[in-house]
Order: sequence, then C-alpha cells, then structure tokens
Amino acid sequence: MGVVYRAMEENLGREVALKVIAPLFAHDPEFRERFTREARSQASLESAHVVAVYAHGEEDGYLYIASQLIPGGDLGHLIRTEGIPSLVDALEIIEQVTSGLSDAHDAGLVHRDIKPGNVLVRRRPGSVRAYLADFGIARQMNADATRFSSSTVGTPSYMAPELHGGAKASASTDIYALGCLLWVALTGTPPFQGTSEYQLIAAHVKSPVPQLAGTSPMLNATNRILRTAMAKDSSERYQSAAEMSADLQAALRLPVTPGAAVPDDKGATAMRPVHRPVQPAPVQPAAAQPAAARPSPVTAHAPANPSPTPPAFLGAPPAGRRTSSKRWWVVGGVAAAIALGGGVGAALLTTGEDDPEGADFLAMDPKEIIQAAEKDMSVLEAARITGQFEDDQGDTITVDVTATSSGNCSGTMKSAASGGTAEILRVDEQLYLRADRPFWEATGDPDTATLILAVLGDKWVVENSLLESTEAFCDLDEFLERDGRENAEAKDLGEGEVGGQKTVRIEQAEGSQREVLDVRVAEPHYLLRIEESDVDHFEFADFDKEVAIKAPDGDDIVPLRQYLDTIGKALGALPGAEQE
Repeated sequence: MGVVYRAMEENLGREVALKVIAPLFAHDPEFRERFTREARSQASLESAHVVAVYAHGEEDGYLYIASQLIPGGDLGHLIRTEGIPSLVDALEIIEQVTSGLSDAHDAGLVHRDIKPGNVLVRRRPGSVRAYLADFGIARQMNADATRFSSSTVGTPSYMAPELHGGAKASASTDIYALGCLLWVALTGTPPFQGTSEYQLIAAHVKSPVPQLAGTSPMLNATNRILRTAMAKDSSERYQSAAEMSADLQAALRLPVTPGAAVPDDKGATAMRPVHRPVQPAPVQPAAAQPAAARPSPVTAHAPANPSPTPPAFLGAPPAGRRTSSKRWWVVGGVAAAIALGGGVGAALLTTGEDDPEGADFLAMDPKEIIQAAEKDMSVLEAARITGQFEDDQGDTITVDVTATSSGNCSGTMKSAASGGTAEILRVDEQLYLRADRPFWEATGDPDTATLILAVLGDKWVVENSLLESTEAFCDLDEFLERDGRENAEAKDLGEGEVGGQKTVRIEQAEGSQREVLDVRVAEPHYLLRIEESDVDHFEFADFDKEVAIKAPDGDDIVPLRQYLDTIGKALGALPGAEQE
C-alpha cells in the first residue's frame, strides 16, 4: 500500500506514524474517495484500543495519513519473538482488540482485514496494550484493473466462509476474523492451514472450529467463545463485537488457568490445541449427532453390554406423550421430560450471570437484565441444577443433577409418592441407571423388584430408551437455546436473595404462562432460581466447577435384559411353570 515512516509533527513536537500511499493507488479515483472518507471516519473515532488518526490529506500528489505511533511492533512479531502468551494474557489482548472493534462498529466502520499484523502492541511492565490499526485501507486489488473491490477483502487465513463465496465484508466477518485472531494468540498459528489457497479456503468453509484440550472453566469458556465467533453460519456468531467482548471479560473472571494454551518447547503445559468437530448452536438431537461431534470435558469408558431396547419392567411412555419438550418461558432454555416406568416425569431448567456495581445493573430494563443473564450463561460448560416439579401423574419429582454442555450429566431423581430414588449417569450417548427398592417397586410388582435387585445389587444397568428424553435435561447447550419467548413481557419485581446472594427478580409472562427469575446482581449475572408455580422451581449453582463424569467400569454394569431373559427361559422350563 505504501511506506510507513516514523516522523515528527513539528508544531506539537510529537512522534507519529506517517503512512504515505503508493502513487499507483493514490491515482485511482475510487481509492482516493474511499481513503478520504474512511480516514475522516477513523479520525473521528475515539477508542482506547484503536490507533488514533491525527491527520490525513494530500501533499505533492501523495496521499498520507498520520496516526498514533505504537513502537512495540505487531501481535505477530510479539509471538514470534517472545513466544505464545499465557492463556490469561491471550484473552486480555483479544478482549482489548474486541473492545476497539466494538467502538469502530458503533462508529459505522468495518475493518475488513483483522490479522496479527494489524494489531499493534505496546509493552508495559507486566502487561501488553493492544491497538487495532489500518481500518478499511487494506483492500484486495481487482486483478483486471487498478481498482479496489468492495466485496472481496481480507487475508485468506482470517476470512469468513461467506467472503470466499462473494459476500461483502461486514461486522459479522470482522467477528469471524477475531475468532481466528484469538486462536493465533492462543496457539501461535492460524486456525486453518493448507498447502494451497484452495485447501485453506475449503478448511474455512467445511472444517470444524478448532478447540483447545483441557477442562478448566477458563478453557471451557475460551472454547465456547471460539465456537461462537467462528461459526460457519453468520447468524450463529456473536451479533456484535460487544457481545464477544463481554464473553471474554466473563472468561477472565473465572478461576485462572496458568500457562499458555499450548506446550512450550519443553512441553511444560499439558494444554494443547485439538481439532474437534464442534459446531455451534443449534444443538442437534442425540440421534443425529455422533458422540465424536460433541466437545466433552469428561473421561468416558465404553459401556459393557448396552441394552438396545428398554427392559419390559420399565414400560413405555404413555401413548401420545412427548418424552422431550421445550417451554417458551424458560430463559434461553428448555424443559425435558424423563419417562421412567410409571412416569417419573419432567424436569425444567434455565440460565443467568453477574456484575460489579449493583446499582447500574438494577437500573437496567428487565429484558436487558435477562439478556445479561443469557450472555453470562452462554460461556458455561457445566452447572448444578436442583429443584422439583410435578409430573403428569401428579407426583412431585425432586432432582439434583450436574449437567454439561457436552450432553453428559450425573445426578438423582426422587419420587415423593413412592420415595424411590434413581441415580442417572449419561455419558457419550449411553444412559446408566441405578435405583433403590422403592423405585423398582413403583415400576412393577414387589416380586419383580426383588428379582431385579437380586441381579443388580449395587450395580448399574444400561437404559438407552431414556437417551432421547434426557438429552435436553442433561445437555447444558440445549437449555441455553433461545426460542419461543420473544413476545413475553418482562417485569421487575424488586430485589431478592438466593443462597445468600443478592438477586433481582424478573417476571416473564405471556397469557397464562408465567415464570419468575432470580438473576444474580453481582457479576457474573447467573440465573440462580426459576419459579413457575408453587411446586415447580429450580436453582442453579456450582457454575463451571470441574466435573469428572465417566461411565461405570464394565464390571459394575449388569446387562439386565439378558439376565431377565435367561431367568425367564429357565423358569419356563421348570415342571408346572406353565400354570405358575
């Protein structure tokens, strides 16, 4: 594009970066018009993380732009000379860049070419300050003429999939490039590589979003940010740079994960980048989405003797009844029904998160409070849900589960009517069940329960007939989905308290449907409680605590159907068995 000089602005005595545009470009009328328009726009932009433009114009036929001098070099140079930043430093650097981009988008500017070379850095003792540079100036030349294209722009390693199909640059394509930039800051390499430009473009269009190995809350949040920023479908990305900035800030408030996200030359850290076929929301049903396509923060073992069909004693869900459903009034969420024998019912879940100064948060519009809760909850990988609900048979079911965004979960469900309790463990598309005598007696006659317990003891049984009905219940991403509540009216009911934490109570209602949400006032603005009726309520805790959900050892799993079939055949062969 030209040459950049370190220059002195004589009348103010300050050093500046003076960019002189090459005559080839400066003589192009279209370029001159765009250069002047965008230089003016950038000069009017005030942002702590965008390189400030001091002056622009033409001198002796040369276009020039004088801007803030950042002598520390760019992000790419920093990584090459000083190594990959720590996870925390990488998140902080990209959050600064995202903040600057948000200011630019608010001013109507689209960058078009976000990459390490366009992020300048100033080293401070113990920190790095980042600045986004070169807004809208670097355009790709049309091969047929000395004119600049307004649609095809950017550097292939950081270009959104739709740009390769001819779409115009936009705020959304900038956000995709930010996701790529985050990966570079975390690993030192672009997210996709190839031996040819065709291979590189194909990777951006088709390959899964890369993910980091590890299960810490900060790593989990970082992976979720990568998936959202780099979603193939632009509608599934962050809708603004401010949203991404908020998620980065929320990730930085989580317990610190030390070290870089990839090993150093000596392999000092166990965190490594891995490419997993993870796609952003909407989450596919369990039957359509292979286990390998889900990010799992837990260790799993292959099940022994899985049961392909439900044991007869568990019965089937009542005809016409949905075993999994969504309710419009769950914030960013879903409700799930789990049918165990006589109908051990339905479970409802939701979302939310926190903020430093309570006064400003409490003064927000109720809808904005709900959106803040959704935003903070969107980076979660795990949460504990406790509460109760009334099932279709009028029984009150108490639940206590830890659910993860990978679809794995563990916990218990207890029936008030029978007093029976069932432990459930869902790992990699297998559901394991372990229950007490009252539970089995509620699903069959006492003699059958005695037989079952004699076979099982304290071991688990595989019960995959419950996979579909427990997917929404166990998959944190499922109940973070936002659907069906757009027309609900939100009302501020004042302050409350859940578990010793200050909350703001928001009522959402549409027609006869109503819920009250307790959103934590402190940051992160998690949803702490949802109340739908005098009976139905749920509370949320243990946000992003590390969980180790794994399948039972093979010796602890009983193929119950096989045992029951064998016993049935043996009994049928006994004298008088027909009459019995």
